[in-house]
Amino acid sequence: MLKTVFSSPVRAEAELIRARLEGAGFHPELTGAAQHSSMMPMLMNVESEVAVPEAEQEDAEEFLQESRLKLDGTEASGEIVEGSVCPVHEQPAVALCDRCGTFLCAKCGSLGSPPLCEECVMRHDVPRARPRWVTFVARVWFVFWVGPLIAGAIALLLYLLR
Repeated sequence: MLKTVFSSPVRAEAELIRARLEGAGFHPELTGAAQHSSMMPMLMNVESEVAVPEAEQEDAEEFLQESRLKLDGTEASGEIVEGSVCPVHEQPAVALCDRCGTFLCAKCGSLGSPPLCEECVMRHDVPRARPRWVTFVARVWFVFWVGPLIAGAIALLLYLLR
């Protein structure tokens, strides 16, 4: 029987946790309703869950508790597997990214407390600005799609109130 050890409305986050558990020797499965790319995904309240066999539940929960991202300046929690290699510099790993679990070598410039890979540093520290064309498309969509719907609803309401 499978037991849920993690759930999130963000499927990518659940997939990341599943991959970390699988890499640690557990047998996780991604459960819950599948998220589909639709025109209005924000209307879907979908929880993606990561479940493991009942016998592995306690160990998996402990692993996730120990390996979560630490923002309080404490030491990294991940243990380096002997023979692991940094995917960027192809050197022996000396640390794990505390956010995604990527191996880091001594050449990585983002070693710190907690150690984070370059992608996680960029994703965590620098919010991306929305491109102008996205704002333009959203406004055009509103004017030509949502605007007439609202105007039609108001006209119908006024007609019914007569």
